[in-house]
Amino acid sequence: MLEVLEKIGLGKREAAVYSALIETGETTTGPLVKKTGIPASKIYETLDRLVSKGLVGFVMKEKTKHFSATNPERLIDYLEEKKKDLAKQEAEVVRLLPYLKEQRKKGEEFQGAEVAYGFEGFRSLVNKLIADAKKGDEHLFFSFYAKDPERFKRVFAFYRDFDLVRKRKGIKVKGILPRSIRELAGRRGYREMCYVDFPIPTNISICGKKVLFTPWEDKEVTYLIYSRHLADSLRAYFYSIFDKYYKE
Repeated sequence: MLEVLEKIGLGKREAAVYSALIETGETTTGPLVKKTGIPASKIYETLDRLVSKGLVGFVMKEKTKHFSATNPERLIDYLEEKKKDLAKQEAEVVRLLPYLKEQRKKGEEFQGAEVAYGFEGFRSLVNKLIADAKKGDEHLFFSFYAKDPERFKRVFAFYRDFDLVRKRKGIKVKGILPRSIRELAGRRGYREMCYVDFPIPTNISICGKKVLFTPWEDKEVTYLIYSRHLADSLRAYFYSIFDKYYKE
């Protein structure tokens, strides 16, 4: 009997006291201490827990509490209550699962980099930059700029088409550019462009936890870096300029 009582959720002492009361009937704490071996200092604590579960009751006789087990069928009610509590706990866990999964995903985020060479590699990594972006996400950039614009005509042509892709996805696009290339950058369109008269980093884009870097000094090489820390740092730097100098 003790084994069964413990399996349904009673503590070891609770099971012993309940079992003793079933066998002895109504009694005071003294006989229970002798029968169960539970210290007198712990017997009332154990009885109180059983009373709160509805498995034990008591009456006062000459200012002394006499305890007895309630109808054994109360065990069925006790189990039903545990089932309801368990169902509530399960519902709470189910509600919490999306949050827990998201936190776990953040903890397991890939950190690293991809490197690509040539125009096709560049185009592939630019598309990867916004691949998982959702409507309302931001694509921030420090101007794509080359000393020899003629050499990069197809890159600028690609970005004109890329604007349509970002617009369809509902991505917000904001850029910081040197004022000297305002004409080369073309019309603003749906983008928010901030022009400045001081040196800034160039050829850097930020979207989500990814950073795209296209130095293209001696050869066409593109880096896509997966780092939330780097992306957040560059995003903060971007806005420290944009919020100060952007004009509608």
